[in-house]
Amino acid sequence: MPRLPQRRAAVFLTGLFGLSGFFSAAPARAGGPGTSAAEFLQLGWGTRALAMGEAYTAVANDDAAMYYNPAGLAYPAVQQPNAGRFESSLSESLQFQNISMTQAGFVTRPFGLSITRVDYGQIEARTSETASPDSTFGAGDLALAFSGAHHFDGLGLSVGATGRYIEETIAQYHATAEAMDVGVLKRFSRYPISLGASIANLGTQMRFLQEAYPLPQTVRLGAAYGMTPSFPSALSAEVDFPNDSPPIMRVGFEYLGFGPLALRSGFRTYEGAQRQAVIGSQLGQTSSGLSAFYGFFMGVGLRSRFGNLDFAMEPYGDLGTSYRFSFDMRFGKVAVK
Repeated sequence: MPRLPQRRAAVFLTGLFGLSGFFSAAPARAGGPGTSAAEFLQLGWGTRALAMGEAYTAVANDDAAMYYNPAGLAYPAVQQPNAGRFESSLSESLQFQNISMTQAGFVTRPFGLSITRVDYGQIEARTSETASPDSTFGAGDLALAFSGAHHFDGLGLSVGATGRYIEETIAQYHATAEAMDVGVLKRFSRYPISLGASIANLGTQMRFLQEAYPLPQTVRLGAAYGMTPSFPSALSAEVDFPNDSPPIMRVGFEYLGFGPLALRSGFRTYEGAQRQAVIGSQLGQTSSGLSAFYGFFMGVGLRSRFGNLDFAMEPYGDLGTSYRFSFDMRFGKVAVK
């Protein structure tokens, strides 16, 4: 095999990772915790990725690639279980405090469409400290996205992008923004190793009344081992650089050795003060049971020729636990080259 494409790929990856480091440092200086709008964009996509701690930038081999690394759409679907020409998914998330999130996606490689809808229910409004609220109002978020990718045979890697329209509504007030994600993914043919990098939510600010807020930009760098016929399970690690918090370390694991059953787990780091506030230690309390596992993720999946059914949970300390369910189908014959 000629060495020139390999050298070009290495130079390209090195340059992108260096560029990612530059972009991650710049927004981090621009803002701090709580300074970003459209925080729902950080709730992730689907169920499988969530159960793996969202260490997914180098995995990206299903419709969740549209969110974590669109470059994954350029790789053929035959690398996945129950591969099909078309892929569709529906996910429902029951967050703490009665917040719900619905996500739907459709993929025909190398393109994809996705929608995310968050409903915060009815929020009480008070003008004074009274027992009963004066009124209630609704609030919700919406994101519509289109993704595309391309594989460069000479470089041995793929690149992809997602364009996203974002809308937030609070009572009668609305704010909109447009954003783009870009990503690159390299799967090595001789080794079960993948490397990925992406930059999420590069776009306009969201303006409520007279105030404008930046989007939650994030640079993701990840590596994964597995996802081959000889080793179908996956072990992944990732570091994220958000513009409104310190870097986040993530690890994820998926085991597929129980036939149609998939077992998944993951972990992510949180800033010390945030973790203490969520689990109640700042108030002299200690969370018990499942709530104490703030930062851990776990889930299971059932795979069949009709589709995949997945479940995941994420403890949020004293706030409660987030549960997510999803069902995806793959249909249409794949032309294997």
